[in-house]
Amino acid sequence: MKKKTRRATRAKSLAVKSELASKNRQPSPKTATRSRAFAQAMTSARSYAKDPQRLRALFKEAVKKEPSIPTEPFKETWAYFQAMLRLIRAYYRGDYRDLATSTLILIIAAIIYVLNPFDLIPDAIPLAGFLDDAAVLAFAIRSTRQTLDNFMAWEIARP
Repeated sequence: MKKKTRRATRAKSLAVKSELASKNRQPSPKTATRSRAFAQAMTSARSYAKDPQRLRALFKEAVKKEPSIPTEPFKETWAYFQAMLRLIRAYYRGDYRDLATSTLILIIAAIIYVLNPFDLIPDAIPLAGFLDDAAVLAFAIRSTRQTLDNFMAWEIARP
């Protein structure tokens, strides 16, 4: 059964890649956020939000993978991606808690999605592989921008 599911997922990914290439555009946030990979990221994010040690491990994994992520698909969102990582660090340390749990979960899910190499469009596909990641990140930023801005203001005001 898993073999059929993997084939179907791969076929769907290739179809999405082909469609994007033919239209020469990025996947919509709606498509990416309705994917099975994003649903799984949201489910995982709920457990990460409750466990500071797991959240710390996610942060460390993200920091380790960050240099290998191509910045071009994220050019509009890279600064906020960095802020999300810092917010996660401040949250698991207990330094910053001024955000709704649902907002934290969405931020964590976006990070999990970006780190997942086998999401809607596998990251191994040149150029197109990170387009869905960028779409999910853009969606998360739009949804949490005020919280991220408040967090960055808190960082600046902090002694």
